[in-house]
Amino acid sequence: MSSTHASDRTRKLAGPLVVLALLALGGFFVANLPKGPDHPRFVGAGNPEPVNGGTFQWTVGSNVRTLDPHIAYDSVSYQAIRLVFDGLLDYDPDGNLIAVLAESLPEISADGKIFRFRLKDGIRFHDGLELTAEEVSWSLHRMLSKRTGSPGYAFFSALRGVADYHEGKAERIEGIVVEDRLTIRFELTHSDQTFLNAMATTFSYPISRAHFERLGGDRTKIAQHPVGAGPFAFEGWERGVKLSFTRFEDYHAPYARPDTMVMWENVDATTAARRFRNGDIDVLAGAPKVHLLFFLESEAWKPYFTLEPNVAVFGLAMNCEMPPLDDVHVRRAIAAAIDRKTITDYMLGLAVPAGQPLPPQLKGHDAELETLQTYDPERAKEELALAGYPNGLPKPIEVWIGEGEGPRNIAQLWQSDLEAVGIPVRLRQVAWATYLAETGKEKSVQMFSSGWSMDFPDPSNFLDPLFHSRSIHPQHSENRSFYRNPELDRLLDEGRAEVDPEKRAALYHEANAIVARDAPWAFLFYPVDFDAWQPYVKNFRPHAVWSDYRSVWLDLPRRPATPEDFEEARR
Repeated sequence: MSSTHASDRTRKLAGPLVVLALLALGGFFVANLPKGPDHPRFVGAGNPEPVNGGTFQWTVGSNVRTLDPHIAYDSVSYQAIRLVFDGLLDYDPDGNLIAVLAESLPEISADGKIFRFRLKDGIRFHDGLELTAEEVSWSLHRMLSKRTGSPGYAFFSALRGVADYHEGKAERIEGIVVEDRLTIRFELTHSDQTFLNAMATTFSYPISRAHFERLGGDRTKIAQHPVGAGPFAFEGWERGVKLSFTRFEDYHAPYARPDTMVMWENVDATTAARRFRNGDIDVLAGAPKVHLLFFLESEAWKPYFTLEPNVAVFGLAMNCEMPPLDDVHVRRAIAAAIDRKTITDYMLGLAVPAGQPLPPQLKGHDAELETLQTYDPERAKEELALAGYPNGLPKPIEVWIGEGEGPRNIAQLWQSDLEAVGIPVRLRQVAWATYLAETGKEKSVQMFSSGWSMDFPDPSNFLDPLFHSRSIHPQHSENRSFYRNPELDRLLDEGRAEVDPEKRAALYHEANAIVARDAPWAFLFYPVDFDAWQPYVKNFRPHAVWSDYRSVWLDLPRRPATPEDFEEARR
């Protein structure tokens, strides 16, 4: 909910502090800055009002896994999915819930167990199928079926009768009731303060039943040929290269948009930065150190980039079922052995040290947390002794990390810290697909670098999927640490139902402290996002929840820029 999101003031203050840190650390690199103009190559036409037209292009560093909104659970796939699909609810740029396919936010019963939505009339999918309450119900039933295998099932566990339906013991979910053509009611077994957030996730996005049936329910085809009711229709996918989308003329909430959206896959950060500075792509998310320093040094670019704290956490996840990590003292030793400031300094300020699961923007985070994980090599050695290893671990722990030079360089920093206290580590770089498959299996991977970005702005979204025992499965486990703690489960269950904001925050504060203490993860850093855009790209701003470009329009025709275009910025 919006109350759990950082205030505008907090977000605005963080940017300048990060800039100062970057500039302070950047002198060594300035001599190596790429050559070329210190200003954008193109500017816009100066249209006084938003206009349709043009092609908007951006890059991502990996493959899109799927275009099925009921299956996707990664930020790269979300960027494409949110062009094609809409949900009943969404978030505005500040993280407030808003109605999209629904006429308004739902009517909610006094006990918080019944939610009634009224849909907008006249909405159609890209294939012409009308959106009705029955279509919404069918789509949610498809997502919540065990045959679909949606990772979003846990978000809807409070729906009355959902467990029986999921297991094939019932034909319908009792708690999803179609009242008439445009009205749908959801009934819960107990109050759940996160249900509206669940209805804003991609898992709840309606898909076209007619299209689903034309494809014979083939999961592969559905994942590669989506049909939704969003602002852009899917056009094509050259796998591993690019995806393209076209403006949907009959969109239910028309606004100025590009004619075409092109998403380039598998483009490394250095190539992306060079293409952006050359004017070949329209937005840049992230940049290597040298390029980042270029933008910070250029007065002309300053109106067109931001540094914003991301609501996310990164660290080392430890499989609590596999020795020696089944011993809490070994896990605490790992958490205490790592110098987080060394890592964030290496990242030139694009990260803030972490020592607890909840990011600063969420209720429950506490900068003075008693169980905060901090750098303390002597304590790490004491914890190893308590675990029965006064001379260090006899065998190395295998740690999986991502592909590429960046993940390895960061890993070598904490690897050195761990070995200094007697915890030998063997690094193994693995492909993204392998990582996803194997880390979600029981007793498969000892330890691995991991991260979590929020699905919605609420502390439950970090603690429930990552650390509740309900999120453990033999395969495709969300709780990839396979960590179990009955007391934590109780606190998280009470937190989801608690309606009093202060009591709810206290429950999550206690849960946050338990996770930091038991160390199923060594929490390392909270990331800071870098975004830059071309001067002719309009209506772009970093979103509190999503990373996407569905709201932009292009000020065309663009023209070559001259230094005079940026005189005011230089002054």
